[in-house]
Amino acid sequence: MLSSRYLHLHEALGLGPMWLNRNAKIIHAAPQAAASAAPVRPKAIAADTAQAVRTLSAGAHQARTAAIATAQTAKPAVRVPETAPKAIAETPAKTEKAAHSDNLPRLDVTIRPSEIMVVSICPSTEDSLHGTLFSGDVGTLLDNILAAIGLKPEQAHKTAWVKTAPVFTALPDAEHIRSELAEMQNELTASQARAVLFLGKIFDSPDMIGLMNELCAERPHFVIPHPARLLMQPQLKAQAWQILKLLKQLLAKAV
Repeated sequence: MLSSRYLHLHEALGLGPMWLNRNAKIIHAAPQAAASAAPVRPKAIAADTAQAVRTLSAGAHQARTAAIATAQTAKPAVRVPETAPKAIAETPAKTEKAAHSDNLPRLDVTIRPSEIMVVSICPSTEDSLHGTLFSGDVGTLLDNILAAIGLKPEQAHKTAWVKTAPVFTALPDAEHIRSELAEMQNELTASQARAVLFLGKIFDSPDMIGLMNELCAERPHFVIPHPARLLMQPQLKAQAWQILKLLKQLLAKAV
């Protein structure tokens, strides 16, 4: 154990409470050069920066103004007309030809005195492009039908009720068909046909039956499937032949 006399040992050695020499002196260090310099004021820096920005902005504004003035002097501003020209021409009024034929040519038909008049509802697109009604295999089959009833191709006036191919549909609309009635009456009169043979299922419809009666009046008329359909459905030929025999008998009596 420590003796009580050791508690005052630092006093006997001339030391202070922190074991420092009682005669020691504190010498302060010389102030640093950086510390002696005046501190930089943040407000002064902000003011200088703002002034520089204002100076730069003023210079840029003056340069931009001068450039605009030079451009306006070198090239006058283009005036926009009050009424700008239309980029797309107005669509012309829809014509009858464009409405029904999609600009396909109208079928030209030569009328001459004939024994019968053969009528399809309208030419096919291929017929319109070739300028010939009943072209290709359809025409060949029709000539064979005429031969079966004792007629040569030139003894039949082949025509179409509507002389242009329809647009986007297989058949013309009812209004267009009705509008062609007067022309068909003139055509029938000019052909001097004794009977009319209609080709196509459309002629079995009630509306067409009424128009056919107006067209033919007292003239006999017959309806058979279109040759194009007979080519695709040969089983219909027997039914068509039964009707064709009636037409053949009529023509034989008239001789």
